[in-house]
Amino acid sequence: MIAAVSEPRIALAVTALTGTWKNTNAASRGVVRLDIAGDGNELRITAHAGETWGSTIAHPYSVDGFDCRDALAFNCVFNLGDRDVRLQANIKAGVLVIVFLTRFHDQRTNLFTREFYYRSAQ
Repeated sequence: MIAAVSEPRIALAVTALTGTWKNTNAASRGVVRLDIAGDGNELRITAHAGETWGSTIAHPYSVDGFDCRDALAFNCVFNLGDRDVRLQANIKAGVLVIVFLTRFHDQRTNLFTREFYYRSAQ
């Protein structure tokens, strides 16, 4: 009989992702601001759009699972009633790049969008 031993997961430093991020497109009809906070080994993402999205837990990722201990990417899902929106994000050259994958629960076509965010002092 072989016993499986679970190694403890190494906590990532999430400071590169935390803070307030604002959309570089002032005319965006999507998420205009994200507030990201550390929440243990996870992140708490609060999305601000034309409607209330609220907040959800996100899972951080390193870019190199072997040596890097800094989280530079995350994914999460917002369940918004008539649709689910999956966010996949990473930092590239100081810009937070987010892919929004929207799956509607009605007859509307699913939607892919990509937005760019800069770190804000507020």
